[in-house]
Amino acid sequence: MRGEAVFALDTERAALRLRLAAAALATTLVLLAGERATALAAATIPIYLAGAVVLRYGRMGRLPVARSLVGSALDVVTATATVFSLPLDSPTWILYGFAIANTALWRGPLGVFGATAASILAYDLTLGLRTGEAPVSALWVVQALIAVGLISAELVYSAVRATADRERMRRHGHALRAFAEAKGTQALLDTLRSQILALGAVHVRVGTDQVALQESLAGRPGFVERLPTGQPRFVAVVLPPAIPNAPEIETSARDLILDVAPLVSSSERADHAERLRDAAAHALDALAETPREATEAGTLASLTVAAAAVAGRAAIVRLADGVVMTGDLPNDAAVELARGGGAAALLVGGGSHWSRPVLAKLDARSAIVVTAGQGRGLIALSSDRVLSEQEFALVQRLAHVAGAIADLVRDRDRQRGDAQQLRAESERLGVMLQAREDSVAMAAHELRNPLTSVHGYATLISRNLGAVQDQLTRLDRIISDLLGRTALEKDVADVVKIATEAVGRLRALTGRDAWLIKPDQPALARIDPLRLAQVLDNLLRNAAKYSPETGAITLQIIPGDDEVRFVVQDEGSGIAPDEIEHLFDHGFRSPRLADTTQGEGLGLAVCRQIVEGQGGRITVESPGVDRGSSFTVALPSVRIAIPSGGEETTG
Repeated sequence: MRGEAVFALDTERAALRLRLAAAALATTLVLLAGERATALAAATIPIYLAGAVVLRYGRMGRLPVARSLVGSALDVVTATATVFSLPLDSPTWILYGFAIANTALWRGPLGVFGATAASILAYDLTLGLRTGEAPVSALWVVQALIAVGLISAELVYSAVRATADRERMRRHGHALRAFAEAKGTQALLDTLRSQILALGAVHVRVGTDQVALQESLAGRPGFVERLPTGQPRFVAVVLPPAIPNAPEIETSARDLILDVAPLVSSSERADHAERLRDAAAHALDALAETPREATEAGTLASLTVAAAAVAGRAAIVRLADGVVMTGDLPNDAAVELARGGGAAALLVGGGSHWSRPVLAKLDARSAIVVTAGQGRGLIALSSDRVLSEQEFALVQRLAHVAGAIADLVRDRDRQRGDAQQLRAESERLGVMLQAREDSVAMAAHELRNPLTSVHGYATLISRNLGAVQDQLTRLDRIISDLLGRTALEKDVADVVKIATEAVGRLRALTGRDAWLIKPDQPALARIDPLRLAQVLDNLLRNAAKYSPETGAITLQIIPGDDEVRFVVQDEGSGIAPDEIEHLFDHGFRSPRLADTTQGEGLGLAVCRQIVEGQGGRITVESPGVDRGSSFTVALPSVRIAIPSGGEETTG
């Protein structure tokens, strides 16, 4: 724009200089004519100068077309008036040359022809008005004007053509420089579009659909040119209507399209190589992470990421039930594409008839379909380009390796699941066996006491035959419990009577005695008498085992309305505070006494099991190590109902 303004200013200055020269020549001719010049000649020159100044500096200068037409008319009229007011033998016809030259500045060769024709017509009109004065020799001026016009037109045409060629070369060089500075295919296409618009085109579009671009012209002047590159592209150019240089714009635009084609092809190859290199790098990174994945889903996700790095989008389909396992693609279209592609296929939008609508649903120009392990299909899609054979081979290798890894991970997970089931079953059987072993151990422990009693009472059979029978009955009951033939029953037991017998057994079997503190009233408890005897024997013998021979053992019975309690107290080794909560655990033995006393740690556990099974509770207290201990058992009591006849019964 700035160059055009400078050119227009220079043209105005040149026109003013030509008019000043014409005025000077006309003044000289008037002075040479002397008295033969009329008053019209003297008046014409000032008017002409005033018109030249107005055309240069007046407001009319803002309208170049009007200015050029008015200026040409002023030049021809001034020359004609001067010719008419001076003698015909004066060379005033030269003033028409200034008019032709001025018109050439503004309108080019066509203006030269027009100004020449107007000058000849005006000169002929002047000759016609002065027929009597004009000699025959004055006609050669017409031939001279024609010659001047032709020479001027040729010179102007040559100058204009040189200027146009220079301008075209300048624009072409500028376009080539812009192409050289553009980085990337898209930048080259954008530069091509801007350069064609700079030539004077109305609109420029670049696309891949030739038919759509042809329709976009909508009857306007223009053309659609194929860009000769690897990827099919077309350039649609809309030319301005009704301008004389439209063919020149079209020729220059086609030249630019041909010039940029090698650069676009080279850029496409570079972009493809760079994209393939980056895709391979991303794919290798993803493939390196694949063996580290702990699950099949993680492995397939890594494969999807690697395939998307190559093409743009990717998904994995399970072919058996048509489920998209990874990736964000429409399920139906993805499954149809995966099943239709088979083991390996490179599909494009203009390919087979069945793939075109499927690719259209997925908004893809091309797709790669390969198998990814057993029963899985990998889909890689590109929305803006046609995938190459190299990319197809890369995706196929990725799918082969990662699919095999996913199959191994799936088999490993299945084996792990089977192993976990076997482990759970083994643990369940182990718990059952341990429970049975615990039951046998507890039963064996409980069998030891009746057998010991039997052995002791056998020596005193003559004195205690009934006690032997009771112990044999108790032994039979424990064996039946071990075999699961009897259930734990709740009966009424005379706590005082059973406690007295337990103290007697302790004295007979161990030689130790125990103080029995009995209540005055009866003490009946809701418990199986044999079970109560078993609990008392365990507590008393436990007290004797962990007490010195001189230590006192006390058994106190405390009846109540709701429960009957009995307390076994000793002066033995005592219990540490951190051992109290574990004392009734199955198999627990104090680390302090494990090496000095015999036992399996089952007696107290049996006592708690019996007492709690009968609805009671058992607790222990100890002041500390070597300060003795106290075991308290509380059982539901049974009140004695006295009937109206005065005979007591239990209820």
